[in-house]
Amino acid sequence: MKLNAFTWIIITLAVTAWVFILPVKTVACLLVLQLILLLYIKRSKTMLAAIGGLGVFTGMMIALQLLFGSPLDVALFGGLRMLVMTLAFLCMLATTKIQSIAKALVERFHMPVEYAFMLTTALRFVPNFLEDSTVTLDAQSCRGYSNRGNALKRLWSYLIVIRPLVMRAVAKSETLALSMELRGFGANTYGNMPKDPFTAADLVALAIVLFLSAYPLWSRHVPALAGFF
Repeated sequence: MKLNAFTWIIITLAVTAWVFILPVKTVACLLVLQLILLLYIKRSKTMLAAIGGLGVFTGMMIALQLLFGSPLDVALFGGLRMLVMTLAFLCMLATTKIQSIAKALVERFHMPVEYAFMLTTALRFVPNFLEDSTVTLDAQSCRGYSNRGNALKRLWSYLIVIRPLVMRAVAKSETLALSMELRGFGANTYGNMPKDPFTAADLVALAIVLFLSAYPLWSRHVPALAGFF
């Protein structure tokens, strides 16, 4: 099901609000739907690694909350909220082109071109940065790099990897800035892109977003629906 970039942005923003107003079992259902969608769209090692990394980070957050005295249910619900919000952005990036997101931000949300480009470029550079870190780590390992020892020794030895990684990122940013200047980056950057029309699927998705966003209102007047959700 192909959705408009504007629709995906609305869904992503709505999910970040739903996790604070919907009951825990509904938020858990959202998590299951997100995982099914991500695995259906792109079942690759990178996607599985990203989901696994988010799961580990969520577990660390829950452990920290428990360590500082939070009740178990509060810690679990807090971790669930964070995971659902993060996976919402991951779903948007997996289903929508970065250029389409930037175009929607500029045309639909009237965001300045510079800020839209900066935001979408940061999102695009995250996977590239992860790939560069893997390449740099392999290159340094071939030169005799070793991360054995205690935690402090590993952290100190990892500085050997960080320096070329940062230099590589700076070189890429300078190349990108030069390319933008040569191509005349400005207000009309996204004006020549093909339009992303609305379809029936977009209308259905937006209707569902509106329905769930009104949960505090209809949950008081429709007890049957409130019990279901």
